[in-house]
Amino acid sequence: MRKIRTLLGVGLAGACALAVVPGTASAAPASAPLQKAAALDDVTGAYYPVSPARLLDTRNGTGAPVGKIGAGKKVDLQVAGRGGVPASGVGAVVLNVTVTGPSAASFLTAYPTGESRPTASSVNFAKGWLGSNNVTVKLGSGGKVSVYNNSGSTDVIVDVVGFYAGDNSLTNRAGGQYEWYLPTRYWDSREDPEGKPPAGQVLEYSLDFGDYNPHVTSFVLNVTAVSPAKSGFLTAWSGKGTRPGASTVNYLAGKNVPNLTFVQTTPCTGTEQNEWCIPGAPKFSIYTSQAAHVLVDLVGVVDDGDSPYGMRFAPLSPTRIVDSRSNLGISGAIPAGGTRKVTAPAELVTPDTDVLAMNVTAVTPTNNTVITTWPADFDGVGKPDTSNLNPYAGQVVSNGVLGVIGPNYAFNVNNLSGSTHLVADVVGTFYYPEASTAKSAASLKGGKAKPSAVPGSNRS
Repeated sequence: MRKIRTLLGVGLAGACALAVVPGTASAAPASAPLQKAAALDDVTGAYYPVSPARLLDTRNGTGAPVGKIGAGKKVDLQVAGRGGVPASGVGAVVLNVTVTGPSAASFLTAYPTGESRPTASSVNFAKGWLGSNNVTVKLGSGGKVSVYNNSGSTDVIVDVVGFYAGDNSLTNRAGGQYEWYLPTRYWDSREDPEGKPPAGQVLEYSLDFGDYNPHVTSFVLNVTAVSPAKSGFLTAWSGKGTRPGASTVNYLAGKNVPNLTFVQTTPCTGTEQNEWCIPGAPKFSIYTSQAAHVLVDLVGVVDDGDSPYGMRFAPLSPTRIVDSRSNLGISGAIPAGGTRKVTAPAELVTPDTDVLAMNVTAVTPTNNTVITTWPADFDGVGKPDTSNLNPYAGQVVSNGVLGVIGPNYAFNVNNLSGSTHLVADVVGTFYYPEASTAKSAASLKGGKAKPSAVPGSNRS
């Protein structure tokens, strides 16, 4: 067993800690204090986490008949009323969509059942690929989501991790609000002197937000598996109770794979061995099935409705705003070291909008590269040492991105190496419910939301 404690001054987020524990799922003590659950007057657009639950697995007939999804075919997946998702009152769901064993290069599109299939993609993949993508999708007719496969045939796995209230009808008033942070790398196991975490290990993480600790219910993270020894997966969860039978990041041997994820937290009790985390600070766990380095970038948090910076979610049918191949949003491929600014279309934003929920795709880069996004037009805010996509040369690969659009409704995107085309599809927006004060406060948020990071680089 090895344990590591790292405490860093990180502005608002006070301190962070990391512990490495054996590969058994850790369970919080029965006496662990509960997170505060605030009651919202209006829950429309509020986020509700659920313990990761499997809704679809075409390999064994979960959610659909056994068998791969063929070329030009779709599955209409029942979501409402399953996996902790209520039967009504839900506007959109947050899914982890995994592709395994595809017979050809293709893409999946997840969209509301009953609507025409949009010109958008949710997961892009090569023949034989194994990987996942975080997909937020508006619910359609009957509380269903359609999952379409373009070419060849492939098995598809869908796990639900949360949902957004579509209206104010839910009896559960303890919804949360999303609060963005400038992307910050907090943990990078490559900097751990004890080396790569072995197969079957659970890593526990915590961030201390001081007096704000009781209000944090989930972290929003970009989690990357780096140089895995064998094909396998990472599972991120609160660490409380048995590890769920769901995956967060799926990877092939030797491949660097990121995925955006919403992870529920549980409070540190202060009784953990060696007191590696601060009592009351929110913590979570990541399990790795094979030896692999793990990188964790903080993107945001979900609170219990307490924060004046908290936002609600408005779902959209997938809408393409960038396709550099046709000069939509960006003119031409992004060169090595190049940064492009993307301004959100006026019809997708209001004065209250501050974040775009997107699926961003790198298309056939000429070199292995790293794609990084961050808000544009904030004074003193430069490119962070984080990554959103880690594509290989010639690959077409996607990842979910919660893109802060800054005071002028724009975000930056940087390409590290070679040149690459880029596609971005918007699936919803985050807005401030108290526009009269929140938007002006958000314009100053570069200082509030700029914690120092664990030293890291775009080596991922």
